[in-house]
Parts: sequence; C-alpha cells; structure tokens
Amino acid sequence: MHMIEGPSFPWHGTFNTSLVTEAALLSVKPLSISEGFATVTEKIIGTNNLRTVSLLEKMVQISRSVVHITIPGKGVATGFMIAPDVLMTNNHVFPSRDDARDAIVRFNYQIDLSGNLLQTEEYRTDVALFHTNATLDYSIVRVSGSPGIKWGYIKMPLDDIVKVPDDVFIIQHPGGEHKQIALSDNVIAYVDDVIVQYLTDTLPGSSGSPVFNDSMRLIALHHSGGWLPEPSTGSTHFRNEGIRISAILKDMPKIF
Repeated sequence: MHMIEGPSFPWHGTFNTSLVTEAALLSVKPLSISEGFATVTEKIIGTNNLRTVSLLEKMVQISRSVVHITIPGKGVATGFMIAPDVLMTNNHVFPSRDDARDAIVRFNYQIDLSGNLLQTEEYRTDVALFHTNATLDYSIVRVSGSPGIKWGYIKMPLDDIVKVPDDVFIIQHPGGEHKQIALSDNVIAYVDDVIVQYLTDTLPGSSGSPVFNDSMRLIALHHSGGWLPEPSTGSTHFRNEGIRISAILKDMPKIF
C-alpha cells in the first residue's frame, strides 16, 4: 500500500477468398532467405516466447476488473474483483473491518490511446461481508452495487501451475497512478506451496494486485517487494513477492 494524505477490438476489412483460400494458406511453405551458399532461417532463441495475439485482448478484458483503492486519510492500493460483488486485496491494505469501511473502489482509472484519462466509476465497500488472514496477507470485502457485473471479475482457479523460470504479469496501480502492466523482465525466481517471488516491477500502491502466468491465469496475490528472504534457503534477494492463490483458496470461506 502506498501512503498518502485512487473489449474486444473488431477488425474491419475484407479478405478476397477468390484469390487465397484457407486450404492454400495451410499448404504454404514458410520461406527462407538464401544468401550465396548459406540459407538463413528464422529461429526460436532459447525459450519459445511466441503467443497468439488474442492474448493482448485477454489482458485488456481482464484488466477491467482491477481497481484503484483509496482509503480516506490513509493511502491507496490495488485490488481486483473475484465475484460480481467481492473484492480481493491485501490484509495490510484492509487489516480489519473498520479499515475496509467506506473505502473508495475506482474502476477504469487508466489512460486511452491518446494519453487522456478515461471516465472512472466509483463504488463503496460493504463490510457486511469481510474476511482477512494476516499470515497469507489477503482480505476480501463486499462492494456495493455488484460492479463486477459491468466490469468483470477474475475467477479463482482451482489450481495454479507455477514454476521457475516462467514469466508473470501484474496488472496494477503503481504509486497510486493510472492502471499499468509490467511486460518485461518478469521471470519467476522462487516458488513453494505459499510464496512466489519474481522480478516483475511494482511500486508502493501495487499492493493487492493480481499476478498472472503468461496465459493470463491468476496464480498469486502480489503483496511485497525489496530485499526478501527466500524461504527454503534463508538467503536474501532483491525481488517482489506474491501469495499463491491455491494457498489462499484453502483458507478462504466458501462464499461463491
């Protein structure tokens, strides 16, 4: 938490199927470039980082459910909807029911292609539903008005396959600013049954952000960063860290 005084894009065009048929496309052999006696072909360098472009659409759609949280007089943080009317963030953001009371949950706090801020929508928390766990550093709270119906929500996966050195993506409000995502240097450096440590960039204000694998599947709740101990070895490393969703699910009450 940072302390302070918070679609799809249809393709338009035509394709002349009389010139190129689907069968013809499938039969095309990829070309290489011949230079003298040598043949140069494209290569996968190390790990295959190619992904379908639809992953970008999935990122945009999922990002709608990530919110900017303002706790009046205390600070700002990030959270995300996990049901039409349920928000998840860190315990250190909402340590108690009273801390969560009357927090402002802001959707769509982001910039458009022209660099202009979009119109936001604000909702209030309803602490009639509240649960927290300090050890796993998570809290859930109801949001009045069920904004997840409009803005979407992230389903809690039943499993979270996480391993070194996979990449992760974190959609966040770093420094309390407009919504952002870290797209490079995202390698997982350590994982156990509860903790995931990674090199993905965050800032104060990113607390409570969702952490995704490179298929945009929710795997962790981001909660801290800096010189952190690696649980299995005790050695200290400069990393960021999240709590695995599978560990949170074992503790979370059955509210869905």
